[in-house]
Formats: sequence, structure tokens, C-alpha cells
Amino acid sequence: MPGGGGGGARVTDAEIKKIQSTIHPDRPPRVVVTDGAQIPRERSLFVAWWVAIVAASLTLLALVIFIPDPYRRSLFAVFDGADTTLRLTIVSIACALVVGLLAGLGRASKNSIINGIASLYVEIIRGIPLLVQLFWIYYALAWFVKLPGFWSAVIGLTVCYGAYIGEIFRAGIQSISKGQWEAARSLGMSGGQAMRHVILPQAIRVVLPPIGNEFIALLKDSSLVSVLAISDLLRRGREFVAVNFTSFQTYTTVALIYLLMTLVFSRVVFYIERGMAIENREEGPVSFMHRLAAHGADFIVLYVLWMLVNGIVETTVVGLAKELAYTQAPSFAGISAATWSYLDAGTLGGVSVRLWISLGIALAGYVLYTLLFWSKTGQTPGKMAVGLRIVGPDGGRLGLRRALLRLLPFLLVVVPVAIWRLYWGSKLTPDIDSLHLIPWTAYLWFVVPVAALVVFFVTQLGRYGQGWHDKLAGTYVVRAS
Repeated sequence: MPGGGGGGARVTDAEIKKIQSTIHPDRPPRVVVTDGAQIPRERSLFVAWWVAIVAASLTLLALVIFIPDPYRRSLFAVFDGADTTLRLTIVSIACALVVGLLAGLGRASKNSIINGIASLYVEIIRGIPLLVQLFWIYYALAWFVKLPGFWSAVIGLTVCYGAYIGEIFRAGIQSISKGQWEAARSLGMSGGQAMRHVILPQAIRVVLPPIGNEFIALLKDSSLVSVLAISDLLRRGREFVAVNFTSFQTYTTVALIYLLMTLVFSRVVFYIERGMAIENREEGPVSFMHRLAAHGADFIVLYVLWMLVNGIVETTVVGLAKELAYTQAPSFAGISAATWSYLDAGTLGGVSVRLWISLGIALAGYVLYTLLFWSKTGQTPGKMAVGLRIVGPDGGRLGLRRALLRLLPFLLVVVPVAIWRLYWGSKLTPDIDSLHLIPWTAYLWFVVPVAALVVFFVTQLGRYGQGWHDKLAGTYVVRAS
């Protein structure tokens, strides 16, 4: 500085005037104090994500188109394993969240017994490798109770990741200022009420981003369950290699599918993290990727709900059909035994009735889920997680009519594609040679909705664009305050 001593660099009067000339006269300098360090937002991560997902998608597409044998055949063979991997991951993370919350509350408890039990669980589980836990549950525990492979894997992943998520919850709870607890108690709340209404809502905002990272890690670690004879993505790849001896091509396909899945969900986690960070929320229109991340979060929630409801319905139908066949009872709940048997083992259009029921549950659940949240609050759990909200033209609630109009384009796309996949997918085998079973006219039922879906996405690609379903309903997607 001018007139300053010492051996440091000097700032000349001309440099001072140059700095002062950059300050707006109507906007004096401000000192901004935040809870965290002001680290510039890096665009390099966003660019790297786009480069990775475009490269992986184009690579897989090129291999399937230009080298159909064996890449296209291996893709057909392992694709249903991706559904098993996804189902296993979502069910396991949902169960791990419950276990982790209980473990975290136990670790933060002042009760020495509860705290000791929770701490013992965390220390033991974190000290045993996940693969060893899976083997112990599936093979060693079989001495006492034999569990199916899928549920053995769910239990193993839940127990393992529940311990790690428990530590995340503990850290989140302890990060909340003690003044919040004292203020809640001074208002007459009990310990449980203070934890439920004051501490946990703030802690969830802190722990949600690292829990999202645990979800990505669980998705990758789910490949370990292939040793339990579960037909996941890696297991189907191993089976295809054992028959065709194309290890390089098949495992390349498996790796690309895993990469695409993790990239998609990592972007959802990124927007959840941004939506939870209030101080870092941006202003202005909502980008297409931000809206797509909300759909991804809602997909996870709906998938868990669908599995629960569909499991209950299937168990009920199968159990009643077998019970009526065993007891020779004529009917149950006013429905004949023949009808129950048809619901269990019958076919409709060459497709199992149970699959049609499963599709009906999924579509009905999606409609009820969206209409309930859109019409009441404008926020589904997915949009709430990423910090978005749907509003009407006046900025208020949508109401049922606008919610129905906004949902209609989704149904016009999703329903035909789902029926096409269910009907023709049941006729295909994991081999490219079975494609001739589908007549070319049947592809119209698939191509037209998919083309509409592409148009739907293209209309939202512009940062300032409004989707055509929003234009139809007169609604807007805005950032939640």
C-alpha cells in the first residue's frame, strides 16, 4: 500500500484508481458473511458429466448398430438384469434409510443402553466386508432359516449401508446448534417432539446429499450379489459369456450400462444437493436438467411404492388361489375360485394376467401420486427434494383441472409404450433372432409415442422454454422459495 512499510508488494495510486473505477457508484462494496466458504461454482464437473454420458451413450449405440453380433445380442441378454439391479438398489436403500435413521438416533441418544447398542451395531458391521456379509446371510444363516436370494441380498445391503447411513444421520443431528434444541424445549416441547419437529427437519437437509452419494455407491456394490445366483446385470452378463465365450464384448456392454445408470442418478443427486442448499439456490428460469432430476427422484419414490403395493397384491392373489385350490372352497369374498385361479395363472392377449395387474397398479399409482401432490401443493416429493414447485398462471395452486391437463400428455406417451413393452416384450427371448416375431406394423405403437416423447423433451431443452404440457395446462415450474 502507498506509504506502507515492509517488504510486501506495493499497490500504486493508478492501480487503486483502476479498482475504484470498477465499482458501480450506486452499488457500494458489500461484505457477505455466510455459513461456509465462498467457493466458485465449477462448470468443469457439469461439462465432464455431459462428455461422459454422451460418450457412453454413443459408444453403446454404435456398438449395437454396427457390431450387432455379439453386442446387440449381449444387450438383449443382460437388459432384464438391469431391472433386477435397479429394483434391488431401490429397495435396499429404502430399507437402509429406515435402519440408518434408527441407528443415527441411537448414536445421538443420551441413553447409555440405546447408544451402546447402536454403537456396537455400527462398529461390527463397518468392520466386516460387504461380500462376507452377503455370504454369511445367504449360506451360513441357511442353517437356521432359508431366505430367497433376492431378499438375502436386500438384507445384506440394508444391514451394511444402514450402518454407514446411521453415521451420516448422527453427524447431521449433531451438526444442529444446541440452541435449536434449547429453544424447542423452552417452548414446552418434549424431547421426542423437539427431535421430530425441530432437529430432524434441519438435519435431513444436511444429510440428504451424502445419502445420495451412498445410493450411488450401493448401486455399484449391488454387483456383488451376483455371487448369490441373483439374475442381476452382472450375473446375466456372466451367463451370456459362459455360453458364447465373448467376455470382452459382454463385459464392455455391462460396464457401459452401469456407467449410464450411475451417471443419471449422480445428476439427480447433484440437483437434490443444490435444492437442499438454500444459500446456493439460483434465481431465474428452471433448466431442463433440473426438471429432469425431479422426475428421477419421483421415479425412485414411485418405484418403492409400486413394489410394496404390487408385492402385497401378488402375495394375496397367489395365496388365495392356492388356498382355494387346496380346500376346494367355491369362492372367497364373493369371487369364485375359478376367477382367483385365472388372476393367478391366466393369460390375457397372450400375456400373464398378473403382469397386466402389475401394469395397472403402476399406472394407477402414478396418476394418484401426481394428481394428489400437484393439485394440493404443486410439489411432489421429487420436486421438493430438488427445490422446485409447479404453480398456476397467478402463482397459486394448480387445482385438479390444471393438474389433469398437465398429466394428460404424460399418459398419452407412457401408456402406449408400457402396453407395447408388456405385450411384445413377453414374446421376445434374450436373442436378436427373436425380433422377427414382431411385425413392422406393431412398431407404430412404439415409435409414435417415443417420437412424441422426444418432441416433449426437445420443447424443454431451452433454458427459458416452457414444456408443451405446461403450455396446455397454463402452468409454470419455478424454484421453491
